[in-house]
Amino acid sequence: MHFFHSLTSILTPVAFAQGPCVGITCGAGGNPLPLFISVAAAVVLEIASGLAVVSVVVGGAMLVLNFGNESRAERGRKGIFYGLVAFAVALSSQAIISFAVSKANLVEADAPHISIMNVTVSAMLAVFNVVFALMMLFFGFKLVLARGQQGELDTTKKGLAWAVTGAIGVNLSYALIRATSLLGF
Repeated sequence: MHFFHSLTSILTPVAFAQGPCVGITCGAGGNPLPLFISVAAAVVLEIASGLAVVSVVVGGAMLVLNFGNESRAERGRKGIFYGLVAFAVALSSQAIISFAVSKANLVEADAPHISIMNVTVSAMLAVFNVVFALMMLFFGFKLVLARGQQGELDTTKKGLAWAVTGAIGVNLSYALIRATSLLGF
């Protein structure tokens, strides 16, 4: 009930105070995208957390009421495990949402199409460069653990080559978007 009250209190004044929404400047204070993402994330988090709790409770009930049936006890253990994993994923998704909201604040009203491309590619660049660094660590460990075995060395070299090629492609796409945005189309 709290969610519906917050959603109506957020959306109702905007819809009735300004009339039809035009562009991304619709909303009280400019860009409505961060607020929408935050509200949608809160709704999904509440639903996922509720389902995770229900899964843990049902799993616990199955463990208590197994009556010696090993199959029922196993289903109860799995229910608890998957419920806890789902809860952990739901909570960790808040980091992703806060990242998306921080990037959504960067969308400019005068050229939203270029701004959205720029924000999207820069966010992808940040994520892929972190993944690239992790892949370099992975392949470094793999080279050390290869112990001179030619087949393992060849596989690692190919992996390194593709990782470097991917990093160059992602960084090149950011440079192209940046150049396009500076041209002022």
